[in-house]
Amino acid sequence: MGKDPYTDDMSKWLVSLSFVVAGSTALAADVVSVLPLTDRILMIHLNEGKVVHHTIGQKRGDEKVVIDPLDVAKATRASTFSLRWQGNALGAEPKWVGRKSKGTDFAWFIDKFENGFAVNDRPDHTKEHWLYLSLPTPMKAGTKYELTTGDLAKNGKTWSFTYDPASLRSEAVHVNLIGYSTLSPARVAYVFHWMGDRGGLDLKAYEGAKCSVIEDQTGKVVHTGALKFRKPSTQAETANASDSPPNGNFLGADVFEFDFSSFNKPGKYRVAVDGIGCSFPFEIADDIYRKPFQITARGLYHNRSGIALTKPYTDFERPAPHNPKLTPGFAGKLKYTTVRMQEWGSEGGDAKKLEAGFKGNLDVSGWYQDAGDWDSYHTHLRVATELLFAFELSPKNFRDNELNIPESGNGIPDIVDEAAWLPRFCYRLRQELLKKKFGTGGIGLRIAGDAFGSDGEGKPSWKDTDRIYAASGEDPLSTYRYAATAAHLALAFKRIGKKDPEGIDWQREALESYAWAKANTKPGDVKELKPHRAYASANLFRLTGSKMYEKALGEDTTEFAENGFAWFDDSYAVGAYCLGAEGVDRDPALLKRLKGCLLNTARDQAIRVPGERALRWGGMWWFPMLVGQQTTPWMMETAMAYGVIRTEQPELAKQFLAAMYATCDHMLGNNSLNMTWVTGLGPRYPTHVFHMDAWYNGKPEAHPGIIPYGIWRKEKDLGNGPWDQAWPHKTVYPAIDKWPGNERWFSNRCAPMTGEFTVHQNSGPAAAMFGILCAPRG
Repeated sequence: MGKDPYTDDMSKWLVSLSFVVAGSTALAADVVSVLPLTDRILMIHLNEGKVVHHTIGQKRGDEKVVIDPLDVAKATRASTFSLRWQGNALGAEPKWVGRKSKGTDFAWFIDKFENGFAVNDRPDHTKEHWLYLSLPTPMKAGTKYELTTGDLAKNGKTWSFTYDPASLRSEAVHVNLIGYSTLSPARVAYVFHWMGDRGGLDLKAYEGAKCSVIEDQTGKVVHTGALKFRKPSTQAETANASDSPPNGNFLGADVFEFDFSSFNKPGKYRVAVDGIGCSFPFEIADDIYRKPFQITARGLYHNRSGIALTKPYTDFERPAPHNPKLTPGFAGKLKYTTVRMQEWGSEGGDAKKLEAGFKGNLDVSGWYQDAGDWDSYHTHLRVATELLFAFELSPKNFRDNELNIPESGNGIPDIVDEAAWLPRFCYRLRQELLKKKFGTGGIGLRIAGDAFGSDGEGKPSWKDTDRIYAASGEDPLSTYRYAATAAHLALAFKRIGKKDPEGIDWQREALESYAWAKANTKPGDVKELKPHRAYASANLFRLTGSKMYEKALGEDTTEFAENGFAWFDDSYAVGAYCLGAEGVDRDPALLKRLKGCLLNTARDQAIRVPGERALRWGGMWWFPMLVGQQTTPWMMETAMAYGVIRTEQPELAKQFLAAMYATCDHMLGNNSLNMTWVTGLGPRYPTHVFHMDAWYNGKPEAHPGIIPYGIWRKEKDLGNGPWDQAWPHKTVYPAIDKWPGNERWFSNRCAPMTGEFTVHQNSGPAAAMFGILCAPRG
C-alpha cells in the first residue's frame, strides 16, 4: 500500500505488547494494526516484509526480498485467536475469520522462463494481509478488550484497546483525507468495506445509526446526523462490466453515507459512526485545495527536462538531463531528423529510417519528461491547455510566488509560468530549426532515444548519454497544437495585462505556426489533427476576431451536434469558443450548437455518471479502468461548462460544481483504499511508483506530486514478469476476478501500466482541477 499511518494510530490505543523471540523460524509476519471494522468485526492488518530495491549504479536483478511469510492456515483458524474483556476473563474465539491478501512490493528480476512463462526460484514479492474476525458478541463502547494472537505475528502476541467508536479509526469510514471546501455544495462521508472471501461488509443493522462530526483536538461533537443507505454492491458503475466483475461495481460492498453538507465551520474534524468507528482527521476550510494544487503542480516542475533541479526550489535535487550544453556527454547526441513522427514506424522509431533523415545536431532542450522515463510527445501540450483553462476559469485563484519554481517572482501567476514551460521549448525549437535551415516554420514534438538503445539499468536521466536522441521532423499536428497553446498563452497575458517576461510574441507565434500547419497538411493527416486545428482556430478567433478562424472552427466541429458529446481533446475547441472573449462577437448558430454539445457532455459527466456511482465521482461512463480513470479527476469538460453558465444557470452550475468537488473527494481519499492518489499528500499515499529518477535520487521515496495510473483492468490471468500489470494477480486471495476494481492497487513500481503516469494524462489535469477548486486569493 501507500504510506500507512496505522503504526502511528497504534500508539494511541495499543496498551500491551509482547514480542516473538528474534530469529524465530516460525512463519510470522508483523502486525501493522488491530482496529475495529465495526463493533462486531475486528480487522488485523499484517505485513510480511519489504523489497530492498536497486539504486543508482546497481542492476535490477540485485534486488532482494526480506520476508517473514504469514502462516495462512493458522491465520484463518478461529482457534488461533482469543478475545477477553471485562466480565469474560476466559476469552472467546471469533465465530469466523475472513481474509484478503495481495502483493504490495515487487522485485524486478526473472530467474528463468518455463513454457514461455516467467518463473522465480526465490521470493519476488511481499504481501499484506487483512484478517476479519467476527466477534461472538458486539463490543461495547468504553470496554477494554485484549486480543491474543499467539505466535501468529513476530512483533507481538497480545493487543489491548478500549473500544471507542469516537476515537478508534475504522477502515469502513471514508472521507476526503485532505478535507472539504466551504465553497463546495456538498460534504459527504461514506461507510463500506470489502472483506475479501467474506464479501462486502453487511451494514444493514447500522442504518439510521448516529453519525457525528467531532472536533479532532477537543473531542467535542459539533454536528450530528444519521447513516443512510446510498447504493447496493450490485450497482453498475461503468459501461465496462468486465473491468470489475461481475456487474461493473467498483466497490464490492453496499454503501451507506453520512451527509454533513449543512455543516460548514472551518476547523479540523473526524467523522464517527456509532457502532462502527471514526475516520481519518480532515479539515474544513475555504482554501483546502491549495495544497493539492501546489503539490501536484510542483510535480510538473520535477518532470522538467533540460534543467537542474536544485535548492531552494526542491530538496529532490537532480543535475540537468538531455541538455546538449549542460549535460556532460550529451553534446552532439540530440539530432534532428526530417522523418515526421507519423512515419517513424513505431513509437520508438526505426534507427535506419531516422538516421536517413538526420540533418544535424540540435542545441535546444527543455521539454517535459513523459513520465517515469524521459522522452517527449506532442500530447504533453495538454498540460499547457489544462492549466491555461484553469487560469481562464478562475484567474483570482492564482498568484505569483506560490509554487516556488524558478520563474516565481516575475510578476506572472506561477500557474501561467508552468503552462508556458513546454510552449517556450516549442518556441526555441522552432527558432533553431529556422536558424539552422533544418525546417521551414513547423515543429515536431516526438523526441526519443529508444531506437538507439535502452534506458539502462541503474541509470538516471542525467547519465543517459550513451545513445542518440532523435527529434522528429516538423509536422502539422504538433504545430497546430503549438499554435493553439501559443494563442491561449497570448489570451492569458492579455488577461494579466502584461507582456511575456521573455519577450515572446505569442500571438505572432500562433499565427505563423497555424499558417505553416495549414500549408503543410497532407491528405492523410486530417483526421488525426482535426481537434487540434479546431482548438487553434477557436483560440485565434478569440484572440483576433477574424471570421476566417471561426469558419475553420465550424468546419472542423460539424460532428458535434447540440445533443452530442465532446470529450478530452475534442472538448477544448468547443469549450474555448463557448467561453468566448471580450469584444468578440460569435455566430449565434455555431454558439448554440457547440454550447449545447458542451452542456450535454457536462450533464453526462457531472450528473448522470455520479448518479450511478455510489461515491458520486464523475467522468466518462464508457472509459475503461486504466491510465488514471480511478486516480485522476478528468472533469475539464464540466469545468468549462460551469464557466459558461455559472451566472445564467446557477442551479445547473451548482450541480456541476458539486460533481467536481465529489470527484476530487474520491481521488483524495474517499475511496476503498482510504488513500490520496498523490505522492507526498495526506496521511496515506502511493509510495512505490515507476519513476526512474526518483529511484536514483538518494531519497527513501519519490518526490511529491506524482499521480500514478494506478488501478488497471484485468486483460489476462497472469503476468509474465514484474513489468507486467498482471504480475500481481498470482499473489492475491481471493482470485483476482473476485476483487472489485477500486481495490486493485498493488504498489508494483516495476509495472509502467500501473505504477507510472504521464504529465498530460495525470499531472496536468489534476493540477488544473485542484486549482479551479481553490479559493480566490484576490
